[in-house]
Amino acid sequence: MTYFNDFLQEVVKPFTDPVLWTTIVKNIFWAIVTIICAIIIIKFAHKFIEQFFNVRRRSNLSQSEKRDITLIKLLQNIASYVVWFIVITTILSNFGIKVESIIAGAGVAGIAIGFGAQTLVKDIITGFFIIFENQFDVGDYVRINTTGTKVAEGTVQSIGLRSTRIRSFTGELTILPNGTMNEIVNFSVNNSVAVFEVSVSSDENLAEVEQLLEPYLESLREKYEELTAIPEILGVEMVKAGEAVIKIAAETLPNNHTKIARLLRRDLKGFLDKQGIKAPVPRMIMYNQPKGGPTDEQ
Repeated sequence: MTYFNDFLQEVVKPFTDPVLWTTIVKNIFWAIVTIICAIIIIKFAHKFIEQFFNVRRRSNLSQSEKRDITLIKLLQNIASYVVWFIVITTILSNFGIKVESIIAGAGVAGIAIGFGAQTLVKDIITGFFIIFENQFDVGDYVRINTTGTKVAEGTVQSIGLRSTRIRSFTGELTILPNGTMNEIVNFSVNNSVAVFEVSVSSDENLAEVEQLLEPYLESLREKYEELTAIPEILGVEMVKAGEAVIKIAAETLPNNHTKIARLLRRDLKGFLDKQGIKAPVPRMIMYNQPKGGPTDEQ
């Protein structure tokens, strides 16, 4: 029993030392102060990065606003990681924990873990290439394929070192590990082309219809800022019973071809109606056969 009491006193004795509690309270206080300072520094760093790119944009040194948004988010994440790493190591040092030993141990353990984390390493390396090769930026409309199969299509919401977030047209958010993106189709790099058809009655003089359309299409160039060139009449695509189809192409800003095609169809419908151009009407041809059936002439 005496041995047990002596052991219990030895265990409890350090916790009754006022110097120990004073040191713990002091370290907790400085840890809270350090965390508050870290939050302030991170907010200041984020604001500084945003202001830097805003000044860069106003001075016309920026090549792409979407590229700037991508780099802003990336640099803000890196700044946050660095600050929190310094905060954690500082707090651990204040509590008497040797950070150098932890880092050295982490380096040795990292070699062993690396063999089991090849996918994570692949994602991070691919993320670096996506960002620095400018394969796509935040706000771009992309299609992502994996081994020839489409896995996501939509607008890029964010690009990280490990994963990318893509929101589809209907609102679904897809989070893809960067290492799984084998094929990337970016619809926002070059201008798009809206190709659509306008149908008129086959009874109309098609050459005259095209002559009417040409000046009107020129006026649409100023009406819609998404158009980068005057819409062009490609010609008569098809003629069938009661209907003639005229194909038109219009070059637009990236990823605006669907919108412009719908608007031009509406405008052209109204214009043709005002000009008295008849719309195609389905026709039915009926043949009458004698009651006795076909007869052979002798």
